Amino acid sequence: MDFLKITEELKNDIEGDIKDFFQTQIQSIDDDVLSDFYKDIRHHTLLGGKRLRPIMCIMAYCGYSDYTNRILRVSIAFELLHSSSLILDDAMDEDVIRHGEKTFNAIYADKFLKSTRFDLNPYYDGGNWIKKDGPSKLLSMQRAISRYSYALSVLGSNILYALSAKAIRSSRFDDSLIIKAMTMHEEMYKKLNEGQLLDILMEQKGGSEEKYFDMIDKKTGILFKYPLRIGLLFSENEDIYSLDTYSSNLSRAFQVHDDILGVFGQESTTGKPVDSDIKEGKNTLLVIKTLEFADQNQLKKVNSILGNRYSSMEEIGEIKNIIKDCGALDYCIQKESEFIRAAKDSIDPNMKEKSSIFLTELCDFIIKRKY
Repeated sequence: MDFLKITEELKNDIEGDIKDFFQTQIQSIDDDVLSDFYKDIRHHTLLGGKRLRPIMCIMAYCGYSDYTNRILRVSIAFELLHSSSLILDDAMDEDVIRHGEKTFNAIYADKFLKSTRFDLNPYYDGGNWIKKDGPSKLLSMQRAISRYSYALSVLGSNILYALSAKAIRSSRFDDSLIIKAMTMHEEMYKKLNEGQLLDILMEQKGGSEEKYFDMIDKKTGILFKYPLRIGLLFSENEDIYSLDTYSSNLSRAFQVHDDILGVFGQESTTGKPVDSDIKEGKNTLLVIKTLEFADQNQLKKVNSILGNRYSSMEEIGEIKNIIKDCGALDYCIQKESEFIRAAKDSIDPNMKEKSSIFLTELCDFIIKRKY
C-alpha cells in the first residue's frame, strides 16, 4: 500500500471539505468584520499540517465500513478542534511563528498596531527614552497589543470549537450516533483543556517522566484517541475503545518525537524556531532526562541557559551537546521506539487490511519525521 499517496488523497479531500464548510459559514454572515474574522480562522486552519487526526478518524471508520462523505464531514471536526487548540496554545506561549507563518495572535497584534497608527520613529532617538513618559507610552502600547491579540485568539479558538461540533452535527449520520458522538466530543474538549492546564503548571513546578506522560495523555493523546473512537462509533463497530492502546502509544511517540524536533529539527522543516523550547524552558522529556542524567558541571550550564529568552545561538548549541552527551537524546529515541512497537502490536487483527496496514505505516511515519 502506498501510504503517502493515500495520505495525500485524504488530505486533499479533508481540505476541500474544510473549504466548503467555511464557505457555507461565511456566506451566511452579513457583517463584514465577522466575515473577515472567519476568513482569518479559515486561513489558520488550512495553514500547513498533515491532517493526521481527521485521516485517523476516516481510517478507523474504514476499518469496518466503506468510505463515505459523511465520515469525511465528521473528520474535519478534529482539524477544526486541533486548530482551535493551536490558536490558544500559541497565544499562551506567546509564539509568533507556526508552519513558517505568523501565528493568529501575531497577526492580530500587527492589525491592532497598524490601527493605532502608533509612531515608533521617535524611539530611534535615545533622547525619547529618558523622557519621563517615553518608556511608559511604549509599555502601555505593548499591554494594549498583548491584551487585544490574546482576546481575539480566545474568541477565534472558541468559534472553532463551536464549528467543530457543528461539523459533526451536519454529517447526516443517524441522530442517535450523532448524540453519542457529541457527548464524546464535549468530553474530548474538556480533557484537552485539562491537559493544557497540566502543561502550564508543569512549566512552573517542574516535572517527572511520569507527570510528563500523564500530561501528554491528557493533551496530545486526546486528539489521537477521540478521532479513532468516534470513527469507530460511526462505523458501528461494537468496541469503540479497541484502538485506545494504539492511540495512547502512538501519541506518546508522536510527542516525544515532536520534542526532539523542537530542539534538533530544522526550522525550514518544522516551521517553528528550533530554539524556542530551550529559551522558554519547556519541561519536555528531553529536558527532564537531561536534568536527571547530567553531571554537576553540565547541570550548572543547563540551568544557566534553560528558560533564558536571551540565550545566544552558541549557548543553544552547548545545551544541545549536553543533551546528546548525557544520554537524554538516546533515551528519548529508545522510548519512542518502544511506544511504536506497542502501538503496532495492539492493532485489531480483525480490522480491514487497508486500514490495518495504514495504521501500522502511520507508526513508522510518526518517528521518521525529519530532524
